[in-house]
Amino acid sequence: MGATIKDVAKAAGTSVSTVSKVLNGHYSISEETAQRVRKVMKELNYYPSASAQSIAKGTTKIVTVLTSLSPNTAFQNPHMFEIVAGMEETLRAKGYRLHLRGVDAADACEVAEEIISRRSADALAIHVSVMSHPLSGLLTKLRFPHIVLGMPNFESQVCWIDNNNVYSGTIAASYLLGKGYRKIAFIGGQYYDLGSSLRLQGVKQELQSAGFPLEDRYIWLGDSTRADGMGMTAKLLDHAPLPDAIICANNYIALGCVDALHSRGLQIPEDMAVLTFDDYPFSRMIDPPLTVVDINVRDMGSQAGKFLVDMVRNPNMQVQTYVTTSNILERRSTVPKKK
Repeated sequence: MGATIKDVAKAAGTSVSTVSKVLNGHYSISEETAQRVRKVMKELNYYPSASAQSIAKGTTKIVTVLTSLSPNTAFQNPHMFEIVAGMEETLRAKGYRLHLRGVDAADACEVAEEIISRRSADALAIHVSVMSHPLSGLLTKLRFPHIVLGMPNFESQVCWIDNNNVYSGTIAASYLLGKGYRKIAFIGGQYYDLGSSLRLQGVKQELQSAGFPLEDRYIWLGDSTRADGMGMTAKLLDHAPLPDAIICANNYIALGCVDALHSRGLQIPEDMAVLTFDDYPFSRMIDPPLTVVDINVRDMGSQAGKFLVDMVRNPNMQVQTYVTTSNILERRSTVPKKK
């Protein structure tokens, strides 16, 4: 049998009432006492019943988002802010406030544990970039309302929501085939880059089904950077026969890909077409502007907000799902100018 609130009070040398006030963040308890009580709670592996506390305290009407807020995050992970915006809009309409908390993967579990133990939020939204095995174990054990923004790259029982990257890959390949391209290459992130790997899987599936399987020599994987995008494209161009179209897993790789094509004097799309995923941050600024498979991540955030409200009402609710609103935004990089 697990520790009780009475066990915590006894070990901390306080009353049950004091422990309860610490759990609820009551102003009358000194920080010294609160720290002592929380230390004992951790030592005894005591976690208060979320449902019992909700009855006693009422809900906070707060959802806390845990994500990395390190420098340049807006450029390295631009989707995160659109997801949060969609979530905030939905939660606000349902009477909830959204709190943003910067963490990294190393301390996200400790921060989540603190929020849950103090019951300072009704639910957590965790960006997949700060997910870890310890955090997954904590959320599964406590059944605290939560949703991970993106599918974790390891097996778990946590609730998550993501875009269907496999489907997006099929959309990319199908579009290029429809434009008459047949020798299609893929430049993407390393094998552990889940989004890139799933997009590649979709591209392979669609090309195989159409009778134009993706050849190994047309697949190049590296880091999702401009430099690697340029380097991988240069290696691709060193071997004949050349492809007539390149699918880039993201905007950073696409930026380097276009650099490499321009450095070889190749015209886009007359000599080689280029397509990438996502409409931000570089696709519109590159010359020529790039055709993209666009993903409505704001809608993903909105769906996540709806799920979280449902989970607050039913903490046993389990969600592991994809939402898909991918569509092609056609631009000059795949459509030659009319003569």
